[in-house]
Amino acid sequence: MVLSDFEPIYNIGLAAAKAGIAVPTLRLYEKEGFIVPFRTSTNRRLYSSNDLRIVQTVRNLVQFQGLNFAGIRRLMSFLPCWKIKNCDSASYRTCAVPRISDKPCWSSKDAPDRKREGECRSCPVYQIAYRMGNLSIQDLMKSSLPI
Repeated sequence: MVLSDFEPIYNIGLAAAKAGIAVPTLRLYEKEGFIVPFRTSTNRRLYSSNDLRIVQTVRNLVQFQGLNFAGIRRLMSFLPCWKIKNCDSASYRTCAVPRISDKPCWSSKDAPDRKREGECRSCPVYQIAYRMGNLSIQDLMKSSLPI
């Protein structure tokens, strides 16, 4: 049986150990909106390999690039969800998410596809968020808002 990178399999202790951070730091990253762990029916957090890649990216941005949490949230908000999800211009014009400038779309209550908590885990924007550490100014310019 082959598990996908998006399968939530690590409990909070194991996830923190694999990411090289403390459990409270992992909870803080969730509170800050950087990750969206899966919740079991008993409300226990489970993390996927993709979640851990996002955690590593956040950690690297803090430790090696000198960004603070507000800067990381802002960087995440630049991920062009409307392009990744191939939104048509009518959907884009009525969507509040691209106008949110201080946090990623998956941490917004205004996300139109977010019917329930955790829905964003399957979103392609969340699934590629770990790449944000590799964004360049050219990438951000290419992802500018459609007219």
